[in-house]
Amino acid sequence: MKNIVIALALTILITVASDFLFDYTMGGFAILLVYFILYGAAAYLSTSDEEDQFPGDAPVDRSEWPLPGPFRNLGTRMGTLMFMIVFWPTHLLSFLNPFQLKQMVRQIIGNYRLTVREDKSGNHGADYQLKADYQLPFDGEWLVYNGGVTPKTSHSWDILGQRFALDFVQADGHFSRHSGSGTRHEDYYCYGRPILAAADGEVVQIEDRIGDAPWVGYGFCDFLARSFIGNYVMIRHAEGEYGLYAHLIQGSVEVQPSDSVEAGDQIGQCGHSGHSSEPHLHFHLQDSPDFFEGMGLPVRFRSIEIDGRTVEGASVQAGQRVRNTPSSDKTASAVHSELKKHPGQ
Repeated sequence: MKNIVIALALTILITVASDFLFDYTMGGFAILLVYFILYGAAAYLSTSDEEDQFPGDAPVDRSEWPLPGPFRNLGTRMGTLMFMIVFWPTHLLSFLNPFQLKQMVRQIIGNYRLTVREDKSGNHGADYQLKADYQLPFDGEWLVYNGGVTPKTSHSWDILGQRFALDFVQADGHFSRHSGSGTRHEDYYCYGRPILAAADGEVVQIEDRIGDAPWVGYGFCDFLARSFIGNYVMIRHAEGEYGLYAHLIQGSVEVQPSDSVEAGDQIGQCGHSGHSSEPHLHFHLQDSPDFFEGMGLPVRFRSIEIDGRTVEGASVQAGQRVRNTPSSDKTASAVHSELKKHPGQ
C-alpha cells in the first residue's frame, strides 16, 4: 500500500481515537501535522517491490556538493543541520497561511486520487511514450540538482504529480551554485536566466504576482507566499502533456493564457519564488492542467549533451551537467549577450 494511504488511514484513526477515547478534538493544524509526521515515518519504514522493478537503482551522491549560503562554512554535517533547523519550522508555519493550507489539502486529496489510479493501472509511468518533441528549457550548461526516473533518483517519487520533476541550477566545477556569500539572489548563477518553452504549445495558466523568497541561503521556507509553487507558466505541449515551469521571478512572465509558443521562446526568468531552497528552475510534465490532479510524466529530451556527450532522446538525472546541442539550441544568438553575464557556460 502506498505511503499516502497508510498515513491517511492512521491519521483518521488517531483523530477518531483522540475524540472518543480522550475527549480531545484535534484542530486542522494538528491533524495536518500528524499526517505529515506519519507520512514521513511510512516513507522511511516502508519496503516495496521497487527494487525489483528498478534493479541497480541508487541515490545520487551529493557528499561533495557544497551547501548554499553561509551555512557551508560550518561543514557539511553541521551546515546541513542548521539548514534543516531553519527550513522545517518555517515550512510548518505554512499551515497557518490559508492560501498554502488550501494548496496542501488539495495536494493530499489529489495525490490520494492519483495513488488509487496508479494502483488500478499497475503502471508506475516510467515507460510513458511522449507525444511532443522536447528540448531543455534553457540555453547554456545547467546542472540537474534533483530528479530522475527511478525511486531513488527522484526527489518526490511518492508525490505522483511531481514524480518525474527536475530541478535545474547552474554550478561551477566544484558544484557551487553561487558566488560570494550566497545571501543575495543575484549571487546565484542561474538567477535571472531566461527560461524557454521546451516544446511548441499553448499557455493555459500563469502566476506572476509572487515575490522572491526572503533570506536566501539560509533555508528559509516562504510561509507567507500566496502559493508554494511560486510564479509559474503551465503550457499544453500535446494532448495530455502539460509542462510546468516554476519558481520564476515576479514580473518576468512574458506570456498570457491562450498564447501560442514555439520551442525556445522565452517565457520567464529563473527565480526563487514559492517554496524554493535556492534559486532554481522546477520543470515537470503532467497529464492534466490541474497541478494537484495531474499524473507526472517522464520527459526525454531530443539531442542534448550530458556531461559533454551528445545523446538523442535522453532522460536526465541529478548530478548530470546538461545543455542543448547547437542543432536544437534555436535561440542561442537571441540570448548570447545575457549568457555572457553568468558563468557555467
